[in-house]
Amino acid sequence: MLFICALVFCFLQTAPAQACSCSAPATTAEAFKRSTSVFKGRVIKISVPSLDWIGLTRTGAHRVKFEIVKQWKGSSSETAVVVTRLTAEGCGFPFEEQKEYLVYVVAEQKHVQTGICTGTKDTADAEREMQELDQLIVTPNR
Repeated sequence: MLFICALVFCFLQTAPAQACSCSAPATTAEAFKRSTSVFKGRVIKISVPSLDWIGLTRTGAHRVKFEIVKQWKGSSSETAVVVTRLTAEGCGFPFEEQKEYLVYVVAEQKHVQTGICTGTKDTADAEREMQELDQLIVTPNR
């Protein structure tokens, strides 16, 4: 019985808090260059990975599915799924369903990821940046 309690305790422990220590890219061109995909998208679903959902892991990661409204970089698609934490403490981004975002995606080991370190932001705060992205596409040698 003691062994079972110890085993359950190990699975129930929370992951250590991680402070985010990155900074977002200084310019739109820099964010564009280091991203594998850049798009304006509307969040259509946020889900928790299966192992987190059943309690076997506690990564804090979420899969965020977007309907792509406009794409500046990356393979053309109607939807995209990226992984992030929903808090800034882990360098993630606090996405909300049905809202639109300018998303910069980077390829990591197993997933395509985004967060505050990539330059991702709410479209309400990104009008100037989206105009700059339009110009980068028109004049790519800038």
